[in-house]
Amino acid sequence: MSTLLWSLAKENPWPGLALASLNLVVALSLVALSLLLGVTMALLAGLHAFAGERSWIAPRGLQRGSPAP
Repeated sequence: MSTLLWSLAKENPWPGLALASLNLVVALSLVALSLLLGVTMALLAGLHAFAGERSWIAPRGLQRGSPAP
């Protein structure tokens, strides 16, 4: 089977080149999406850590560690 594919590729390489370039585009877009999601998650985690236990997130009586009224 590989001999048949090799003989076809020697005659007309354009379909193989088109498929390879399509694979490259898909791979690069998946890498970009992964990086974008990673940066977004890091920003959200940083904002969450920065916000901490601020009073505008939860009313004073509902915050963890506060004595019961």
